[in-house]
Amino acid sequence: MGVDALQAIRDAVHAQKVIPVEMDMGYKVVFSTLQGNIPVNNRISGSILDIPVDIRLDYSIIPNTGGSLPVNTVFDGFIGDTHIQGRMMHKIVFSTIAGNIPVNTGIEFKSNNGSRYRLEMPISFASGSARGGGMASSSGDGGGAKKKSLEPKYIAGKMIQPEDLPDDGGGGIASEAGRPLPGRIYGVIEDIEIDFRFSFTYYCNTSSGRNPINNRLTGEIRAV
Repeated sequence: MGVDALQAIRDAVHAQKVIPVEMDMGYKVVFSTLQGNIPVNNRISGSILDIPVDIRLDYSIIPNTGGSLPVNTVFDGFIGDTHIQGRMMHKIVFSTIAGNIPVNTGIEFKSNNGSRYRLEMPISFASGSARGGGMASSSGDGGGAKKKSLEPKYIAGKMIQPEDLPDDGGGGIASEAGRPLPGRIYGVIEDIEIDFRFSFTYYCNTSSGRNPINNRLTGEIRAV
């Protein structure tokens, strides 16, 4: 494949010093036997300087104490006429509610000249839940505790924007915990610096409650 698209982007960055970037993050829903349906990102699409970007994100299923969960492992696609491919790294983050959760931490790929590069993906946390109508929660006073059932607050299959979430009084509700997800992509490729941030929405499910999933990528490409 040619490299005209990447060279055009590189030339523009050096001429303008900073190029703003904004793209969409697609997702699909994967069945998990214990957690219900769980979303995982499967595509990055948009454009940079009118050059189309279409990158597929493949995933693997990671066994987990709270059910098997998906995580991205490969990216493969095109920036204009240039084919790019690499692997996505992940780590396991402990969650007291949802069990151990896999989350992406970086991207590694090799350029056409054989050089290897890594983009870092620092982890952020979003309020999330792992529960269903029959999930037990302890409450009570003194040394005794009784069990009560929590009914789902969210509609299965419905997307909810973070700003539309109900007010839980600041402390959250029982059985909710921070859910890890990538919050940023940054790194240097030769003489170009990449700095993108993710925004997220929620995919809601009667078994797993609300699940944060990245839906936008915004940031800039800068000349080093």
